[in-house]
Amino acid sequence: MSFSFEFPETKGTYCILFEIDTLSFKVKSGKRFSLKKGVYVYVGSAFGSGGLRKRISRHLKKEKKKHWHLDFISTDSSFKVLELWIIEDKKVECSLANSISETEKPVIGFGSTDCNCPSHLFIVSEVEKLRKRLLEEFNVKIFEI
Repeated sequence: MSFSFEFPETKGTYCILFEIDTLSFKVKSGKRFSLKKGVYVYVGSAFGSGGLRKRISRHLKKEKKKHWHLDFISTDSSFKVLELWIIEDKKVECSLANSISETEKPVIGFGSTDCNCPSHLFIVSEVEKLRKRLLEEFNVKIFEI
């Protein structure tokens, strides 16, 4: 997958807005997830070496070892990224997930094994409303794919 822009090298928090077909899978812990066809948003952070560029680029690769929960979705042939929403230099992953959960339906237990959030993956009902709200609340930088 190639893009006409470069992701920031800085560290930060991000959302991947994507669509998928119906999908069922089991993650390494044995927990099973069943997702309906639709638009979803995943919230993550990148504060390790390589920052946002390395983490997001990895998420968008089809061929990879399945490590994070999102890898079990992003390797599926139906996975199509629509937009990336980035907040540079701020560790607001859980605040962002909690804000999204106010209007969007969480996929309980997904991507939040290292925090107390119910989820970091949400089924999106109205993309425009969510995008507008997160622009106002978090000043996200939007990358259209």
